Amino acid sequence: MKKALFPVVLFVAMALMFGSALTTFAGRTAGVAIDDAAITTKVKYELAEDVKFSTLKTVQVDTHRGEVTLTGKVHTKQEKKHAGVVAKKVDGVVKVHNMLSVVPEK
Repeated sequence: MKKALFPVVLFVAMALMFGSALTTFAGRTAGVAIDDAAITTKVKYELAEDVKFSTLKTVQVDTHRGEVTLTGKVHTKQEKKHAGVVAKKVDGVVKVHNMLSVVPEK
């Protein structure tokens, strides 16, 4: 019985060791990638919940190692600034790169 169980235990131990070291193509561990995805989702949610952002469809959010980058278009400088403030308040956000373009409504 012990001899039959040894290969299984060895396989599980090796899987845990190698699995914890797996990285994504972007050089992030799986855990960091999941954390970044969760932060992105939270930022998008907070922006969607904010009454000032009827233009949410034009704002993209990307997160890498806790640093959030906002891209896309807003109508005013105030909207741009406010989007950065909203993103910065989300748990896990380390820094916000506010790359939003201000394009006034026609």
